[in-house]
Amino acid sequence: MKTEYLVRIDRVDKTFKTRHLFYKDDTTPRRLLHKKLVQAARNIDFGIRAGEIFGLLGPNGAGKTTTVKMVSGLVRPDSGAVYVDGLNVDKKRLQVLRKVGVVLEGTRTSIWPLTPYENLMYYGNLKDVKGRVLKERAKSLLTFIGLDHKQHIEVRKLSRGEKQKLAICIALIADPPVVLLDEPTTGLDVQSSRNIKDRILEMTREQGKCVLVTTHDMNVAQEICDRIGIIDHGVLVACQPKESLLDVFSDPVFEFKLDRLVPNSILDGIAHINEMTMRIEEEGPVVSVALETDLEARSRALYDVVQRFRDQGILLRSVSQRQQTLENVFLRLTGKK
Repeated sequence: MKTEYLVRIDRVDKTFKTRHLFYKDDTTPRRLLHKKLVQAARNIDFGIRAGEIFGLLGPNGAGKTTTVKMVSGLVRPDSGAVYVDGLNVDKKRLQVLRKVGVVLEGTRTSIWPLTPYENLMYYGNLKDVKGRVLKERAKSLLTFIGLDHKQHIEVRKLSRGEKQKLAICIALIADPPVVLLDEPTTGLDVQSSRNIKDRILEMTREQGKCVLVTTHDMNVAQEICDRIGIIDHGVLVACQPKESLLDVFSDPVFEFKLDRLVPNSILDGIAHINEMTMRIEEEGPVVSVALETDLEARSRALYDVVQRFRDQGILLRSVSQRQQTLENVFLRLTGKK
């Protein structure tokens, strides 16, 4: 099944059955069994191209990690299919494993009594990377991720950020075309997080990797992702290029930084203005004007606002449109923090 997508998730469903055993009360030894069905994926359908970073966002328990595990072959979907480079993950699992590198949440991917270099040699052999190729690739990856100076130190002595960097190296040791990163920057300091984001961008843009990232950090998603999927209760509620998603939910609010205070009634009588607010910043007052979405009406209102300020002899320090953030879009679609 060759398509434009290197990873294709085709109308996938997945339901987990949970069982909880507990005592009826303190005096009765009888145990009650509580069963519950949790639908982690409901008709999820999207694809990821080579050289693209796809961000999958969602609240806790929304189905993000389940989706990653279905792509990597760790979880089998109840219906639908997952394809990697045209191969059905369920039917060609061993072949798919050679094409996929996975970093699951947490830092226990590596073997702690071993050094980073020994970990890469071990995992490389497991994935049939041998000899000089393995040695050169291990050293290259450690330099690429910034761990070359720690390559002979036991993993147990590394920081959380360094362990996370090593997990990415382990995922890349077989040079897979597909990389799955589940919460790659969770719990990291600013410098480590910045370094990992830079490495993700580099391996995608320069090496053409297909990258799936799940994250709770909206800033990470907004900074590095090309397309965004938002999942809630197992349902993919949005799946668009990042800029398009931001534009759809972007309110036409313009901010005018002025040289002095103005009365609240200064824009009275101008058509197509939905709301006006004013705040004081260090540089001076800022007037925020919410306009109608229609382009022609918005354009006329902007001209009228600027002309009103000009007629009153008010100087404009700057004019800008308020930028929508991915966090606001996420909250509007899911209703959750």
